[in-house]
Amino acid sequence: MNKPDFGKYPTYNELVETMKQLHAEYPKYTKLYSIGKTLQERDLWTMEVTNFETGPGEEKPGIWIDGNTHSSEPTGTNVCLKTIWYLVSEYGKDETVTEIMDNRVIYVLPRVNPDGAEIFLTQPYHYTSGGIPNPDFKDGEGHYEEDVNGNGYSAFMRWEDPNGDYKKSSKDPRLMIKRSPEDTDEHGPFYKVLREGRFLKWKPGKEITMAPRMFLGGSNRNFPAYWAPGGLPLGGSGPFPLWEREPRAIADFWADHPNLSGMHTYHTSGGLILREANAHPDSWFQEVGCEEDLEVYKVLGGIGEELTEYPCISIFDEFTFEDDRPFRRGCATSFFYEHLGAFVFSTELWDWPWMIGLNHFRERGGVDFDWAKLTEEEQLNELKWIDENYPEGFLDWTPYEHPQLGLVEIGGVERKYTRRNPPPGKWLEYEVDKCIMFGIRHAALLPLLRITEERVEKVADGVYKVSAQIANTGFMSTNVTKMAVKIKVAKPVLAEIKLPEGAELVTGHEKVDLGHLEGRSSKLLLPRVIGADVVDKTRSSVEWVIKTGSVPVEVEIEARCPRAGTTRKKVTLQ
Repeated sequence: MNKPDFGKYPTYNELVETMKQLHAEYPKYTKLYSIGKTLQERDLWTMEVTNFETGPGEEKPGIWIDGNTHSSEPTGTNVCLKTIWYLVSEYGKDETVTEIMDNRVIYVLPRVNPDGAEIFLTQPYHYTSGGIPNPDFKDGEGHYEEDVNGNGYSAFMRWEDPNGDYKKSSKDPRLMIKRSPEDTDEHGPFYKVLREGRFLKWKPGKEITMAPRMFLGGSNRNFPAYWAPGGLPLGGSGPFPLWEREPRAIADFWADHPNLSGMHTYHTSGGLILREANAHPDSWFQEVGCEEDLEVYKVLGGIGEELTEYPCISIFDEFTFEDDRPFRRGCATSFFYEHLGAFVFSTELWDWPWMIGLNHFRERGGVDFDWAKLTEEEQLNELKWIDENYPEGFLDWTPYEHPQLGLVEIGGVERKYTRRNPPPGKWLEYEVDKCIMFGIRHAALLPLLRITEERVEKVADGVYKVSAQIANTGFMSTNVTKMAVKIKVAKPVLAEIKLPEGAELVTGHEKVDLGHLEGRSSKLLLPRVIGADVVDKTRSSVEWVIKTGSVPVEVEIEARCPRAGTTRKKVTLQ
């Protein structure tokens, strides 16, 4: 197949067709299946990516990658699609990709929220949440988003009003700037500015209020961790945890795949990488005995920073205000770390402020950044960037007879593919290319079981001792996180001897519990002293004594751990 166009935002049908083509082109490396259906009966198509000739996916350590959880953030879909394409097309060419495909598995759901995304991509609406119609919308009152003039966009409306809060910029009349406290009538005319829309239960002269949201859902406040009822800005929490079909399908998939222990979810915007903890300061990791997890988070986050140039930050410490912290209830990051013991990263793609000449996230004040506080010069820089890179991103102000307000002008910045997402074309590809390797390099650091030594020793006629050394050759420990041990979701390493008919076990157990084997990550907190005595807990030995009536016979040694994979070796007794 031809290389997919990763600079185009695909509709649902286009997305499904691309995934089917990738599977048809690379059947040795992919499986394509639906993990559930949305309210509007769209399948949640998921791609399983690995080299199936080296073993089934469920016998390999795996990570999960998804995008477009929020309907208005389709950039993540393209990151997911290109991740799939890069893995399958670079197998045998790229050493890291080949190693991962042979020994790990990656599950990719490019579009978590296809119902809401389809509305966002094909209709003028910006705030489409999960695409679930709000039954209370029509009974409400106030201003709501709508494409009033029918041009296919939902932009802004301005109309003259002596009490208006805005005026035209003297440097560019397209730009509406805040009226200063000292502006009197002679500094006018002044304007009211609203998002393009209409009013429910309109009464001329009545104060402007906001109507209920048109759509509900959006998944990322509907997970069980710290869930609480009540509507929230990014989609609401729903009536109960996992009420929405999409998070329920993802949670069920994880329950059925204990080999999963890492997650990357791609959002927009802001230009930053969010890591746990979501509901606690960093000091909490030590309080609960998971300080090693924080160190691994920092190592993985450092890789993300290197690739994307985005800071990797603690959600609790750097991303939210004190009075905003209830906002994080029901979030995916808390659920997958605290309930499932996985390392989770949520990348907020597209650093639009930096694109228009401002600083990166931390330097510009982090969470304190406020679009309403942009200076006139900063807003002029925004217009300049749009003019030079994506002229469709600004709609010229055009007079229109609004059915409720009378004469208005409609226009302004088209926010979908400027402030919210990169413009289609080179800027979308630019963003995708920066991010695809983060999840791939995370996968390379998962634990990996190997039988590194196996020996057969004849004890007496027909009696043999079989010994083996089982090692974790990966960076992470076989439990992956300390949290997984704490909440008892990490299964131990099991070593098993499989005997043919006529052979019997004299000493030892057929299955031996080896506990958890450390990875190199366990040394992150140790003093870095050359030559220091450090116990090696990355490996463990096991032995069996076997009696057989005839030789030669072949026995199989198997070591397995859901998060670290399965490895087998055959030895001959003779």
